[in-house]
Amino acid sequence: MISALKDKRVLFIAPMFFGYEKLIKAELEGKGAHVDYFNDRPGADFLTKALIRIDRRLLAKKTNDYYEAILESTRDAGYDHVLVVRGEAISTAILKRIRTLHPAARLTLYLWDSMHYNQNARTILPEFDAVLSFDRVDVSKTPGMEFLPLFYAREFDRAADWQGAFRYDACFIGTIHTDRYKVLEKIIGTLEADGRKVFVYCYYPSRILYQLRSLLDPGFRRFARKYVDFHGMKLDDVVSRIAESRTVIDINRPDQRGLTMRSIEAVGAQRRLITTNADIVNYDIGGDGGVLIVDRDHPRVEGGFFAETRHPFNPQMRVTYSVSRWVDRVFNASGHPCDAPQSAPASV
Repeated sequence: MISALKDKRVLFIAPMFFGYEKLIKAELEGKGAHVDYFNDRPGADFLTKALIRIDRRLLAKKTNDYYEAILESTRDAGYDHVLVVRGEAISTAILKRIRTLHPAARLTLYLWDSMHYNQNARTILPEFDAVLSFDRVDVSKTPGMEFLPLFYAREFDRAADWQGAFRYDACFIGTIHTDRYKVLEKIIGTLEADGRKVFVYCYYPSRILYQLRSLLDPGFRRFARKYVDFHGMKLDDVVSRIAESRTVIDINRPDQRGLTMRSIEAVGAQRRLITTNADIVNYDIGGDGGVLIVDRDHPRVEGGFFAETRHPFNPQMRVTYSVSRWVDRVFNASGHPCDAPQSAPASV
């Protein structure tokens, strides 16, 4: 079947985030699109990310110059689609310029974080033809916004087809933020007390912040010496560790409702999921017995959860959460007008 994206020109603007932008670009190209990708921020260093997150106006000139250079280099591209992921740094003025330079293009925004953590998203919503979000609460509060969970990469097919022996009963691979290390420490303690073997890889994005937090938080310092690394794990290694594990541990932000990428990857890998996100009961993922919700303060995992050997998720569910289906849905969104919500949503 010929893809609707065949020979279409796509301007793709997204954060450099553990290689997920590469997965999306590769999927678009696999469907026949011609893709120009640009980082959504004028730099990938920690300081640039931090300042934009605090207030994008702190780097307004640098950011605007960066986007003006992009517009100048692509002014004759004749784009059919413009896809912006997250949209933390881009301004309304730049989006209007894109619209002027590429009047035939359809502009789509995908939010893979809650608007509570991305205030700029509220400002730029009206500039897009279609807006989708992984957060069903944001969707419920924002007319015109469509709901679309995250995706897993094709590489997780290798984990789903894994025939080798399990090395670990559970694995956690993720960034340390908020109270995550405290919750993870409790889960690890519970599992190891029951004789379970756990693989843990915790990424921390800044050595400076690491040193400061270690100074202020002795508990973090003790935990970090054992588990923290300053380099993100490569996707191939992530797949291998998950393939070797019976279950995947997921710890969401305290008030986050949208499902994390790791939750979706558990579906792709056909691995049972141990999660602190109680909102997963509102997804089809939560109903097949492949998910165990644990309390953040008093996590408990019964041994029977590890004993089941059948695949926890049906094949059609895996297709639903694949990166291929995600791309199809993003580029076939209905495109209702989307206005910013009248009031800020609850912290998610």
